[in-house]
Amino acid sequence: MLNIALIILLGLAFFQDNKGRSIHLLLLIALGAVNILLFAQTTFSWNIVLLNALFTITVLVLLVLYLSLKEGRLVNIFKTHFGLGDLVFLLAITPLFSNRNFILFFITGIVFSGCTHVLMSQLKRTGETVPLAGYLAIYLIALKVVGICTNMNVFYNDLI
Repeated sequence: MLNIALIILLGLAFFQDNKGRSIHLLLLIALGAVNILLFAQTTFSWNIVLLNALFTITVLVLLVLYLSLKEGRLVNIFKTHFGLGDLVFLLAITPLFSNRNFILFFITGIVFSGCTHVLMSQLKRTGETVPLAGYLAIYLIALKVVGICTNMNVFYNDLI
């Protein structure tokens, strides 16, 4: 039941982000709650969630530092480079993954999102901004379906 709820919430996140470049806060809270319930069914420690969140924050701090050095001034990435909803989405999905798999998801998800956005911009005229959370939601749905079809937990089994 929780997996179905997760897939529905991820689908809604994709449609909201793709259509309006924003995701309603209640949807993100519901997504986080479902992920915590899924996490509670595992035998893993809450340190995993904390480390995944810390990884996300570290990447964003490094992005701020890089862009600030590049532009010669302190840059607020949430104004032009990264959506606050994207951050909340990433934090809401941290309970889904082991640490290694979260890093793997983060990297491959960014590549997937970039490639998908380039493809979508070729097929139809899209805005300059990337609906990152929406594309990551589609990617998560695909991972969940693969996990269900192969009877393998692609979120916690060691993939690397």
